[in-house]
Amino acid sequence: MDLTQRPPYDSVDFKALTKKDPDFKTLWQKCSGKLDFQDSETIKTLSRTILRADFGLQIDVPDDRLCPPIPNRWNYVSWIQGLIDSTSPNYSNTYDPEREVTGLDIGTGASAIYTMLCLQSRPSWTMCATDVDKKSFESAARNLALNNFMTRAKLFQSTELNPLIPLQALGVDRLDFTICNPPFFTNASDMTDSLKGEGKSWKPNAVCTGAEVEMICEGGDLGFVTKIVNESLVLKEKVRWYTSMLGKLESAKSIIVLLKKHGVTNWAVGVIDTGSSTKRWVVAWSFGDLRPRNSIARLETIANEYLPFPTVYNIHLPSTITPAAAKDVINTHLLSLDLNWNWDEQSSSGIGEASQNVWSRAYRRAYERSKKENPGVSAGKDTRAIELAFRIRVIDLASEVELHWLRGRDQVLWESFCGLIHRHFKKSG
Repeated sequence: MDLTQRPPYDSVDFKALTKKDPDFKTLWQKCSGKLDFQDSETIKTLSRTILRADFGLQIDVPDDRLCPPIPNRWNYVSWIQGLIDSTSPNYSNTYDPEREVTGLDIGTGASAIYTMLCLQSRPSWTMCATDVDKKSFESAARNLALNNFMTRAKLFQSTELNPLIPLQALGVDRLDFTICNPPFFTNASDMTDSLKGEGKSWKPNAVCTGAEVEMICEGGDLGFVTKIVNESLVLKEKVRWYTSMLGKLESAKSIIVLLKKHGVTNWAVGVIDTGSSTKRWVVAWSFGDLRPRNSIARLETIANEYLPFPTVYNIHLPSTITPAAAKDVINTHLLSLDLNWNWDEQSSSGIGEASQNVWSRAYRRAYERSKKENPGVSAGKDTRAIELAFRIRVIDLASEVELHWLRGRDQVLWESFCGLIHRHFKKSG
């Protein structure tokens, strides 16, 4: 399988794994096909098997450190890949093998699992990784060396006094993303109660092998991610996307409320669901103006107040306008405006960039007057700051026009543009 495009897990086919790995086959036969997820050796064997079979990776984790569930970890990595791919500066919206990306794994753990999955699935990516725990840090370094990743990874053993995003210590100026699985619990009794299933309608579906240093911090996951938010308010665009997993939906909501309080308008929220009873949530935020697609940024199962503004706007064509006619309408109209517009006939889509509301009546009058007064002078479209970038696609079979918000900070400008195109088709129909 091409790991650069590997989909997230929605379940694990244990029987298929028995055909790929002899160790797992032995375990499967020994338990008669009923895996004991409360047994630490079962968890470790399963993680090693999935890593070998699906990713070609090896892992060795000390008995007293967290052995990661691979489907859960991969689904987070896969979500980040979608986030990065859909916010490419060239608006490609797909994986670009030439694009160099650098990420930071905050608290990489003894397995260095996120770092390894990122590096194995994206050959052009490099990773930085930190951890405050000496034993976990040394184990992470061994796992990276075991899989020949040391030349593509920068490691830093941090301390409580260091920032969570130590750019200077890592020797990097900028990052494309952070990835983090924070400690979920506020204290030992909180962890013990949760792992016993107290206060829940179900028991935990797997044993936890993590040490307290991996599982506990002041304020739990919310406290830890709040620290990342506070650092991001200083670093801002030095990191393209700040992200973290959260153990509770309420924690994810609280982080979104905090971001909105600080005026952050570009964020994304997703769910990590591998088909078990345990779900995790992930929140990402950016101080940049590249907008991720709705399927990444908007988890539709939560209240609208926690969701970013939609980046897709669909227009169903009236029966009087064919898709072919719609393409002509779009091209004719946008070519008449003072903006950059490039149409690709093969994909039935085009990308536009505008410096401001160039479709307002006042602007269009001034633009037409300027063209008459200076017929041989270029308007200098390519040198002005971009306030809005968009993609328009005509979907023949659905008889729809789909607008994507690719870049911009001004929600009102985006809404105005969507209204312009929609009104134009209503008028034409």
